[in-house]
Amino acid sequence: MHPMYKRASSPQTSINQKHGSRFAGLAKTFTAGIFLSGILLGGATSSVSAAWENATGNLANMPSECGNLCLLSVVPGRDVVIAGIAKQGLWKSADDGATWTAIGKDAGSDSIVNRPSRILYDPVNPDIFYESGIYNGPGVYKTTDGGKTFQHLGKIGHNDYISVDFSDPKRLTMLAGGHEQSQKLWKSTDGGQNWTNIGLNLPAGTKFSSNPLLLEQDTYLVNASGWGRGTGGVYRTTDGGATWQSVSTLEASGAPLLASDGTIYWELIWDKGVIRSHDQGKTWEQACGYGVIKGTAIIELPDGKLCAVGEKCVKISPDKGTTWKQFGDPLPVQPAGVVYSPTRKALFIWHWDCGAKVQPDAIFRCDYPPKAN
Repeated sequence: MHPMYKRASSPQTSINQKHGSRFAGLAKTFTAGIFLSGILLGGATSSVSAAWENATGNLANMPSECGNLCLLSVVPGRDVVIAGIAKQGLWKSADDGATWTAIGKDAGSDSIVNRPSRILYDPVNPDIFYESGIYNGPGVYKTTDGGKTFQHLGKIGHNDYISVDFSDPKRLTMLAGGHEQSQKLWKSTDGGQNWTNIGLNLPAGTKFSSNPLLLEQDTYLVNASGWGRGTGGVYRTTDGGATWQSVSTLEASGAPLLASDGTIYWELIWDKGVIRSHDQGKTWEQACGYGVIKGTAIIELPDGKLCAVGEKCVKISPDKGTTWKQFGDPLPVQPAGVVYSPTRKALFIWHWDCGAKVQPDAIFRCDYPPKAN
């Protein structure tokens, strides 16, 4: 089980506890001198340097709980990065993380107090987005004004993931995965006001159905994975969740990526590699094997390459997930994930522990592509 998902009282060993004073005096900039070949940058071989800079800003030491800084997200088309903090809601920055400002604080807004796990943007209007989260309160929220106000959707809670049918102009159909719960997959057909558990139609004995991907109005994928006993894999429905078919016995975990060319990527549990599908999830193949990337979602960069987290580093794949090359020197922390801001031309990584405050080195950024010397 991923430590972020354990309750605050669970015994955990934090990154700072493991390394003691080694990072106590961490400077603002962690310099990573690197030499990148043309295969990574897409051009001629050249000498370039990159620096991982501490971008935690005023979020450092903010009171929180286990999972503390649990999410980063980039608003499409905007110079805004959003951070999700357990019990403290969502915060935004437009200056590379020097300063962060709380959002969802205008009159009439519901308070987000869960541990944010997912932000999903409307592809037509990024001022409309959805948040899902676990523990402490409602599991799904929506904003229509760029985060000035939020309203929780329905009476569900403890939700790892939210997926919406954006082919419908009214955005009525949506799915929400249950956290560490077998056969728990919520569906709404009225924009989130009411929810039905279609996870009961998954085969008995399947593992946690946490991360659904809504492809079309009646075509969905969901993983079955986790630390509990049971059958893992990927399941697919073409009748709105009334029946499900096993399409892979490989145990997908975490957030899937639907890339711009239609390929779907999903990491396997326990760092066992990546699977991909070229036909809306009907069939799957393994792209890479054990230990290549480490327990985080895969993202797509503007140049078409894939990016994910490795062992205390960021990795990039130029060939649809088959091979991965380390970007820069190893980081001083183990990242929980990576996002990319096209307007900033920068990668951002974050990490957390099970302490009661945000770590002083919770967020780092670096230029991508790196600037030439």
